[in-house]
Amino acid sequence: MAERKHSAATPPTLPPLPLQRINDFSDKLSPMLVKELRQGLRTNTFVVLFLVLQALLALVLLIAGPIAASEAGSAGAAGQVVSKIIFCIYALGVLVVQPLRGISAIASEPKQNTTDLMVLTRLSAWRIMRGKWSSLVSQTALIVLAILPYLILRYIFGGMQLFAELTLMFYLFVISGALTAFTVGISALGSSLIRGLVVVGGSAYLMIYIPFSFTPSLGVFIDLLSFSRQDETLAALGILAMAVYVSYFFLELGATAIAPTSENHSTRKRLIGLAVLVVSFLLLQFLNPATALTVALVVAALISLDLFTENAEFPAIVCRPFLRAGPFVRLGSRLLYPGWASGSLFFLLLIGVLTALLFLTHSTIQSFIDLAVGFGIMVFPAAMIQLFARHSRNRFTIYLTLMVVCAVLTAILTTLHLAVGEKLLLWIFSFIPMVLFPLSEELSSSTSQGSILFLSLVISGTYLLIVLAGAFPRIAKFSALEEESLAEGEP
Repeated sequence: MAERKHSAATPPTLPPLPLQRINDFSDKLSPMLVKELRQGLRTNTFVVLFLVLQALLALVLLIAGPIAASEAGSAGAAGQVVSKIIFCIYALGVLVVQPLRGISAIASEPKQNTTDLMVLTRLSAWRIMRGKWSSLVSQTALIVLAILPYLILRYIFGGMQLFAELTLMFYLFVISGALTAFTVGISALGSSLIRGLVVVGGSAYLMIYIPFSFTPSLGVFIDLLSFSRQDETLAALGILAMAVYVSYFFLELGATAIAPTSENHSTRKRLIGLAVLVVSFLLLQFLNPATALTVALVVAALISLDLFTENAEFPAIVCRPFLRAGPFVRLGSRLLYPGWASGSLFFLLLIGVLTALLFLTHSTIQSFIDLAVGFGIMVFPAAMIQLFARHSRNRFTIYLTLMVVCAVLTAILTTLHLAVGEKLLLWIFSFIPMVLFPLSEELSSSTSQGSILFLSLVISGTYLLIVLAGAFPRIAKFSALEEESLAEGEP
């Protein structure tokens, strides 16, 4: 009886306080995100970057502000100087340091013997890539939140466009996410050469561009993001949409690289890319037809980077969803199966879609010349791989390396042509489609545009035929794979 009274008098256990319940990550979060955040927040790279940014920005507000005020002579001018310093430090942190941390995001897993653990968790390749990327972007968001009070305190110096500067900070964060997706995506490809080019080339360019070009032109970017004009608003929204697509594309590219061959990522990538190409071209027609074509070609170039570099082999189980959907989808599956062979057919679809869009919008003949040269640039590395490295398993590295070499060679030839005025230099290397751009500008003064278009079509079409000649034998094997899939079980 006494024991019963004692138990009745004991108060029930109360739930923990809200602050005590947030001492760990929620179970609703992705396990990959939690794993990467726990590791990332402890790394010296993040801690040092976070502390250095805090120290530099505190130094800016305590020292640079009064110095700028004494030199500029007005509080408004001092505020602009402080803004440039803040955005320069912020941009270097989120556009250079944070994306570079993703360059070994997937490549480090085999060295740490954690690949098998990720497989045992039954996480899909897409969730692994998304978790890696989300972890780095979340750490970048912490940096943004830490810097935000300094930007607000800068208001005391005067001359601040609060909404535009906050929007610029948000845009830099989004672009940082796109750059992080790029580095995380290519880290899964296992190519030290490509990762080295990114580290040496990309980071060096940004470290020069941010302090010497972006920071002095800060007022131009702030005016652009004030959304005072319709064309500027469309341009700003277009940049945002392109950053989102680039993030998705490179994460999907990395997921394809680490996924088993039974997972089909190609169909979704190609259909989404085609939809983005068409929508971006039609919407940007209201801004500038030339800009619309340029953006469409950039999207097509990203799609082609994936189309021509995928592994051509895939198991019969990949065919099963297409066979279940009926004969019409089965016919279209020739464009959507994984591998560069079907990617070559999908490339023909891209050419047809963009050509039809140019006809529908009554574009000039110069637009058709740019389209022919642009597609020639995309297919040229694939043709070289087919001729000289058809059995290579690292098509991505060869394709991207050839593209970079062609760009450097074209820049050198263009500079020499402008210096010495010798047109023969361009004609000698006209078999490289990228050289057709400066050559077409040179020929436009003496040759009709129809002749230039014909030259571009011949050169680009030749390389496309080379790729298709190597693709058709592999495409012929699709029927055997479909029969094997039917034999394994009723679809």
